[in-house]
Amino acid sequence: MRLLVLFVAFGLAEWSSAQSSVVINELQGANRNTVIQADGSTPDWIELYNTGDSLIDLAGMRFSVVGRMHVLEAQLSIAPKEHLLLWFDGHPERGPQHVGFTLPRKGGTLLLIAADGVNMLDVFTYPAMAGDLSIGRLQDGSAAWTYFECPTPGKPNNGELELHGRTLTPGIDSSRTAHSDTREVALLAEHADRIRYTTDGTEPTLINGSDYTGPITFDRDLVIRARAYSSTALPSKEFCSTYNMEGLADVGITIAMDQEGLSDDSIGINVEGALANFSRRGRDWERLAMVKFNGTTDVPIPIGISIHGSGSRSLPKRSFKLHARDRYDSPVKGLRLSGEEHFQEGILRADAGAHTFLRNRFMECLVLSNDLHVDVQPSIPVPLYLNGRYWGLYRWMPPKDKQWLERISGSEAVDVLEGPAAVVRSGSDSHFKPAMAQLFGGAPLDSIAAHIDVANLIDLACLDLYTGRADHDLNVRCYRPRLADGRWRWVLYDMDLWAPAGENSVERMASASGSETPYIPQLLHQHELRNALLARMTALLATALSPAKAQRLADSVYDASCEELVADHERWQPEMDRPDPEACHEALATFIQQRPTDLISFLSERTGLRTRSVTIEVPSVERGAMLLEGLRLPSGTQRIICFEDVLLDVEVVPVEGQSLLSWRGADGAGTKVTIDPEHTRTLRPNLVPAVP
Repeated sequence: MRLLVLFVAFGLAEWSSAQSSVVINELQGANRNTVIQADGSTPDWIELYNTGDSLIDLAGMRFSVVGRMHVLEAQLSIAPKEHLLLWFDGHPERGPQHVGFTLPRKGGTLLLIAADGVNMLDVFTYPAMAGDLSIGRLQDGSAAWTYFECPTPGKPNNGELELHGRTLTPGIDSSRTAHSDTREVALLAEHADRIRYTTDGTEPTLINGSDYTGPITFDRDLVIRARAYSSTALPSKEFCSTYNMEGLADVGITIAMDQEGLSDDSIGINVEGALANFSRRGRDWERLAMVKFNGTTDVPIPIGISIHGSGSRSLPKRSFKLHARDRYDSPVKGLRLSGEEHFQEGILRADAGAHTFLRNRFMECLVLSNDLHVDVQPSIPVPLYLNGRYWGLYRWMPPKDKQWLERISGSEAVDVLEGPAAVVRSGSDSHFKPAMAQLFGGAPLDSIAAHIDVANLIDLACLDLYTGRADHDLNVRCYRPRLADGRWRWVLYDMDLWAPAGENSVERMASASGSETPYIPQLLHQHELRNALLARMTALLATALSPAKAQRLADSVYDASCEELVADHERWQPEMDRPDPEACHEALATFIQQRPTDLISFLSERTGLRTRSVTIEVPSVERGAMLLEGLRLPSGTQRIICFEDVLLDVEVVPVEGQSLLSWRGADGAGTKVTIDPEHTRTLRPNLVPAVP
């Protein structure tokens, strides 16, 4: 049996006892539900005990762990044979019993040092522990130590048996599990006295579940959860495995949880009707669950689960948020996104239908494949199984919170603002107001660029104008690396509510009276910003958003998830009347073909700038590439529709063995030129073999 080992420096503890009567009596480094404070927090704690016959003054004593130290500066004392709880919550400002750091979740050596800063009063090295377990002296002040399944903070320790490890987790007994059409699973746990299991999603305990006596046979979708027990060790970690009668997808996510926690009328988080529990938020509406990432070597892990989103909450198919928290015994590194990326929270985005999925996924792939200047959450389309039942096609993604934003920005801290009101979610908004003052005041471009990543804002505006999404003013999230030269950037998300292709979104957004992101009135008012916006839009419509290229992307997105979209449609159609996936694909194709022409017309009408046509002869890929405003043009003769008085930057990048001899249609000898549509009708680089 593999045991968790208690490391206690008995010699040092015995020596320390001669110096003082105060000892570390009990410790909990992963408080889940043992003690819940008034604010809902579950802090780590230790319990001190006075083994002596006189009052002990703790002032000046200090705790140290992994290089951190806290001095008990306020007046604290322990009466003879009494206990004192200290909260390791990192909030010493809350009172003398609150310590300025938390206990390491992975374990560590905790030192109790005398007020002289030299003498050691007690020392204890503890391992990583499961939530709601504590570790302490078998009896108050005794030398023997044990785990406590039922911690006793502030109360006497009355242990009867030293438990120094955990029973081995059950596994599948391959020698007894059937390999035929029979749905049968056999379990095995070495050195265990008994195995308790459930098939309804609930957690197996000594009270809940059944004793395992032989292979489990089933004829329905279900999840088997099991735990092994021994009289000489703690209960095992949980075995959890999902079974679907149609078979599980190789890449997917399975979740197991108490069905009552999901759908019970009063406590379920996914309940409709009069109680509308799906609208509830906060810790009280998180539930414990087990999650497994199919197709990986990961084992099921405990997490918290809640309903996610705002407007989507009212739909039968809802999004979920998974939380890796100490109180659920989740892994310290968090939840796997892809490869080696891990986050403390993750979103299972429930796109309402194929139209929502295709639009969101199209925009995500468009941004990432063309390296556009906006940030978009990367997602992985996955089938979700909930307690064995197929729950539909979801997109697994990181939340757009500070952890993800810190990672993509390479910054250790970020300021994060949300919504039209720019509500602070992290950091502060002290740098946002001067940025807006520059933008709304029509300041010179270099002044605005000192506060705002202009390329980011312009790409956001271009994509919002292209889709014409009606909720662009609500889906707002911006952030700034907390550095001296940090600039504000915007995140692109919830790109599913597109306008009809012929709707004049330019006029609608440009007529906004309030402070609406992406600030179309302000961008069109300031001359430099207007021309930068029109130049970038010209380039996008000629490259990434050209009907040919955009259609290929839309087709690839649809083809990659067609079968899953059909299965999802069949799963949810009885509860949500939605168009079939093929119709949604055709509608997206129609939009892609029609939108560029209409959008150019709307921009011309709003700005009063006439359109012009420039033909660019792009070399074959064997000879080189050409970039228009930083975006790669396809090879061949390209007819670009642009705007008068709006200059365009063009660059040629010859392949090795080729060099630029000259330009036809533009002045300049370098690989980069700027063209004026008023004077340039045709542009061609003259590439020749490079001279050795």
